[in-house]
Amino acid sequence: MNASLNSDMKNSFKQKSSIPNKYLILIAGIVWMFAGTMVIETGLPYFINQGRYIFSVFLAASVFSVFYFFIFSKLVEKHTTRISKDNRKKMFVLEFFDKKSYLIMVVMILGGIIIRKFSLLPAFDIGFFYVGIGLALFSCGMKFVYKFTTSSF
Repeated sequence: MNASLNSDMKNSFKQKSSIPNKYLILIAGIVWMFAGTMVIETGLPYFINQGRYIFSVFLAASVFSVFYFFIFSKLVEKHTTRISKDNRKKMFVLEFFDKKSYLIMVVMILGGIIIRKFSLLPAFDIGFFYVGIGLALFSCGMKFVYKFTTSSF
């Protein structure tokens, strides 16, 4: 009896926390832009304090290009397609990602914390890497928002 009640409560919560599918794309964009901003804010002091700005900008642009074009843009397309093809009119608010993407997000966050906490990389590397990856995250967040504004479903 308890398991049935618990299941009913979960379903009720999910139903109450469900929104039209299109808005999941907007939420994903906001989350990605927020994450990108946080990563940039973390890396910027390292980036600024290291000097060698031309070399740092080149390296950050390289990191940005790899993550934007080969990783994050593909995830934007994957999640936008998944959400738009879902037959439900409303989806649970946290379904803007799938389980695998949440796992990747947790691993990346924990990895970044561990790298900084235990000084596993020099400050110079953290600076350009965080700025590049943060800009890629933010840009893909903007791509989600653009898809939200132009979607017709």
